[in-house]
Amino acid sequence: MAGRLTAERPRRLLLATDLSARSDRALDRATQLANQWDAELIVVHALEEPPVSDVAPSWHRRADVRATAEARARQEIHATNPAARVVVEAGQPGEVILRTAEAQGCDLIVVGIARDELLGRVFLGSTVDCLLQRAHAPVLVVRRRARQPYSSIVVATDFSEPSGQALETAASLFAPAAIKLFHAYRPPMSGLVSDPAAYRQQFKESVAKEAQEFLAMRNVSGVTGVSREIMLEYGDPDRVLRDYVEEKSIDLVVAGTHGRSALMDVLIGSVAKNLVTTLPCDTLLVRSVVGSASGA
Repeated sequence: MAGRLTAERPRRLLLATDLSARSDRALDRATQLANQWDAELIVVHALEEPPVSDVAPSWHRRADVRATAEARARQEIHATNPAARVVVEAGQPGEVILRTAEAQGCDLIVVGIARDELLGRVFLGSTVDCLLQRAHAPVLVVRRRARQPYSSIVVATDFSEPSGQALETAASLFAPAAIKLFHAYRPPMSGLVSDPAAYRQQFKESVAKEAQEFLAMRNVSGVTGVSREIMLEYGDPDRVLRDYVEEKSIDLVVAGTHGRSALMDVLIGSVAKNLVTTLPCDTLLVRSVVGSASGA
């Protein structure tokens, strides 16, 4: 069995912002985490190239646009976090963020999500979608205001290696906050058996055994805050998890990518995006490290 986690807290966080009002919550959370971990905060703003035009106003110069963006970024960011380092680069936002995170050795990327003010719905923009699929560092998608540190955390698991890495990441980042594992299941072909209730109970007992074996193999032994109890619920993962988050006032859901179920597989697209956009809390997605073994 693996021993206590020895992973260090993040040394450098990257906040991606478009300087809009909807980015304030992500800025507040990134600042809170940087203070909590005594980490450096780097704020990146991508300056998208304006369309070429022969009738641009005489006062409009590219150099002026960049200087104005840099000044505005520093003014807004430093009002909240004077120690933050601000990076403004021209290019497509997703590419700029990924390039900056890699060059600066960032351990966590923090982003906000867009909101359709007319319809009141939350949705992923192309930039966040790009990060979820390509970023090597964990991506924290902020939805709520950062009124306090995360204290109630759920790790959505399908007992795969990626969800195991997600659990270990959650423990290393947020312990001793309360961390629970959550697994939703639906027995296959339950409509074809003569006693569906008995079949469902038998299946749940099998899942419970697998859950305990999964937890025993992970590198969280003795970590304060990590519950030995695993929430096992019958139903569709995204719907059941959403109901649980609402009922228990969960602050943060952590999930691994490249898992063996639809809940975990970000590259499939629709279900993982639905997870991020419909959960009424922040979401941390941890990309699986290929070839990593338990306790690595």
